Amino acid sequence: MPGVIIKNLNVSYGEEVVLDGFFADFKEHRINVILGGSGVGKTTLLNAVAGLVQYEGSIEKPSDNVSYIFQKDRLIPTISVYKNLDLILRTVCNDKTERKRRIREMLELLEIEDCARKLPTMLSGGQAQRAAMARAYLYPSEVLLLDEPFKALDTALKARLIRQLVQLNGKENRTVIFVTHAIDECLLLADEYFVLSGSPVRISYRGSIDVPQSERSLGDIGLAKVRDRLLKELY
Repeated sequence: MPGVIIKNLNVSYGEEVVLDGFFADFKEHRINVILGGSGVGKTTLLNAVAGLVQYEGSIEKPSDNVSYIFQKDRLIPTISVYKNLDLILRTVCNDKTERKRRIREMLELLEIEDCARKLPTMLSGGQAQRAAMARAYLYPSEVLLLDEPFKALDTALKARLIRQLVQLNGKENRTVIFVTHAIDECLLLADEYFVLSGSPVRISYRGSIDVPQSERSLGDIGLAKVRDRLLKELY
């Protein structure tokens, strides 16, 4: 089955109807990027997929287990980065030695192995977000949700984390649903992209990018055409 199929989804907050008969299909083992203005309902959609809000309708996914990377890292501040990661991994792996190996490999891949014994409060914003990425990928889910995880980061760090996210997903090959308001993030990450608009929200435009993420540059002519079209759709 495809990664995530949403049929006739309805979500309301009191009198405010956010999603009303919403349909979408997010392809398996692809990075599906959702674009839209602030408050349009992007986070609500992710939260419905994660089972964090009440909804009516149908959400078909490989299992109920999903990994979620939020705008804020949500690490437990009173324990080390290593213990934050071990806490989530021990729910699925009883072997302490194996957990240690997996955590070490993940921290090395994300270039934060020197942060293992630090408290989250001692980390920079980029280090904390990489620790959150490590936690999400250590948890064995088939679906990964990301809600504007690079929103507060500077351009250079964001570009670096995007490369690391692409590398991680190349190894894990999960179905990713990535919410952002930044067109450049979409251009660098998306296999499939969706523009949300309206109230209640709907998919107003969608497309795909076939160039492998590792070969993309924001200066590419093909991506420039996609950017121009997305600018028209969004603004």
